[in-house]
Amino acid sequence: MFKRFLVAGITAAFLLFLYFWLGQFRSELQAQEIQEGMLRQAEEITSKLSPEELVGQVIHVAIPGTVLDPIAKKEIETIKPGGVILFGRNLGSKSEIKSLNQNLQTSALENTGLPLLISVDQEGGRVIRVKDGVTQFPGAMALGQTKDKDMAKKVGFVTSYQLRKLGLNFLFAPDMDINNNPFNPVINTRSLGSNLETVLNAGVSYEEGARLGGSIPVIKHFPGHGDTNVDSHLGLPKIEKTLEELKSFELIPFQTAIQNGADAIMSAHIVYPKIDPNFPATLSSRILGDLLRKEFQYQGLIITDAMEMDAIDEHYQKEDPGVLALIAGADIILMTSWGPTTQSMRDQILNAYKKGTLVREGKDLLKEAVKRQIYYKLKYGIITEFAEGPKNGRANSIFPKELPEVLKNHFAEQDQNRENLFSQYYQDTLNRDVSRKAIVSFPKTFLPESANIENTVFYLKGEEFLSELRSRSISNSDLASLRKKLEKKEAKRAVLNSFTQTELDLAASLAQKFPEAEIVCLHYGTPFLDLPDSPNLKILFSFSPTPESKKALLYSVLDRKNEVPLVDLILKPNPKKSSASTETEENSVGKNTK
Repeated sequence: MFKRFLVAGITAAFLLFLYFWLGQFRSELQAQEIQEGMLRQAEEITSKLSPEELVGQVIHVAIPGTVLDPIAKKEIETIKPGGVILFGRNLGSKSEIKSLNQNLQTSALENTGLPLLISVDQEGGRVIRVKDGVTQFPGAMALGQTKDKDMAKKVGFVTSYQLRKLGLNFLFAPDMDINNNPFNPVINTRSLGSNLETVLNAGVSYEEGARLGGSIPVIKHFPGHGDTNVDSHLGLPKIEKTLEELKSFELIPFQTAIQNGADAIMSAHIVYPKIDPNFPATLSSRILGDLLRKEFQYQGLIITDAMEMDAIDEHYQKEDPGVLALIAGADIILMTSWGPTTQSMRDQILNAYKKGTLVREGKDLLKEAVKRQIYYKLKYGIITEFAEGPKNGRANSIFPKELPEVLKNHFAEQDQNRENLFSQYYQDTLNRDVSRKAIVSFPKTFLPESANIENTVFYLKGEEFLSELRSRSISNSDLASLRKKLEKKEAKRAVLNSFTQTELDLAASLAQKFPEAEIVCLHYGTPFLDLPDSPNLKILFSFSPTPESKKALLYSVLDRKNEVPLVDLILKPNPKKSSASTETEENSVGKNTK
């Protein structure tokens, strides 16, 4: 009897194992079939394109306004671009953004036969292009300081999902640079942190979440822009590190994200003389080709940083940088302008293609780049968005007549999965919770209850701070009144806010003059300033000027019960800094910053 039960149990277990194994096997076969189907479609579409259309597809352009005006129409007709990048000047209300993107896609389908990748920098914090329709999360550095991978994944997903709903399908985030140089003028708070673990954990999680959200996330700036003291918009940075040094630090977040499935990477306009003394990463076959494509076995999209930036424009313009980038391994040449500049880039690449310059080792590099871009437009369902309905213009002859049933089912399932994940990941309190968890203190931890409200005087500037005080019936003082209360010892704590070095220095001077009082400075600008270090001065950082970040700073003084942890960054404390400093506010992110 026992043997029969034993045999029956073993048989049942084996059948159960076989059932799951067969299910997994079928799933893998189906995934392979889907991928092969998309590759065939990409190959078929690419084969229908003329040389002029192939060149256009690898160029992404900008446009001047919030509507498809005559300039934008001409740009699409002339360049026939594979994508358009939008900046703050292009992005109005939610309805205006949707209308613009729909009109851009209609124009592209008529002129190129293919939908566009429409990109945007939406990193959060101080780099927020879309103000309506997308949650204004705090920036990367704030996200890193939460030390919460689950939060990072949710923020990545929600940002990507909401962008896709507006027609923005190409997200230039997350920034995977490790900002280990506090003098870095351009990355700064756009980095997730100063150490490997923080950037690795938050960056890979954000990218994974964003990939699920539907807008293709782009990790940047390969192979690492964190250890520079030159802004590549204004000059040509150089990093004197060997490849082995990069592999042991800067490259780890990129390589890990690639292994985790990252589909798009942006290159850095930085020279690494010990790897390639002649060209920056964007133009370097050693970095994009040998390292990224071959050694890291990366098969995804490579997009250049903006080619008008001075690092390229001032140093390599005579060497046909667009051609060099494609030869190096790039798929997309990013332009942040329109008109003569983009036409010059188009002519440069077209002339090289006709001469055979873009054929290497028997491979047509231009066609390979276009095919890869079309594949990802298929993979993320961008082409299938426009699969139904009548086709006009060039779309009649290029657009797939009918997608295989397996692909139709796959994309329908993909869309449903996104909706389910949004219901699971998004809560009304997510932005608030992330913003609050991001607040950290310098130079020591901060205990919110070390003084009560009755003994606290506030000197805050900015409507978002003031409205929060009014909602709690807390009065705000001017600077003269604050000084008077501290002199008379009517207050044990003073709370100020700051964005610039000058405002930080004011807090330092108060701490020096009134050593018995606790001075709390709510700082929402860059932390990479000369930070005063006084025993009675506490600086709370939000790393972000968003409304929720400012509320979170005030929450940390008024409502928080547990202590605010110490900041985990490489900073610039300077106890000898004069309070007369006139340093201006943090570096702003220009319209062409990626």
